Amino acid sequence: MMWSLDEERPDGLLAVNYPYFETEAPMVFDDGGTYVETDVTFEHNRTHIWNHGLGEIITALQSAGLALTMFVEHDTAPWNALPGQMERVGGDEWRLIERPERVPMTYTLQAVKAG
Repeated sequence: MMWSLDEERPDGLLAVNYPYFETEAPMVFDDGGTYVETDVTFEHNRTHIWNHGLGEIITALQSAGLALTMFVEHDTAPWNALPGQMERVGGDEWRLIERPERVPMTYTLQAVKAG
């Protein structure tokens, strides 16, 4: 979800930079490391990412015969998604320092087989 925000703006403002909806071609990043805290050094760092909007995700679940039973958005993420703009809260969670109510960081979705 957070890939649509521009985390490298020099003015520090949150701005939409990447697509929210799925595109035919992936976004390609060649950054070292991972969102998981680790001392491991990675040799292969190219990542291909396809965004999937919430409508697309929910429609895919329904098309697969699942029924949505719970959906909750969270103002935290289990990684520092926007370095310099987030603070650690509650152990392994990160939240925007300024006005965290502006944008969801993650969500929890639960579905069961319909019928």
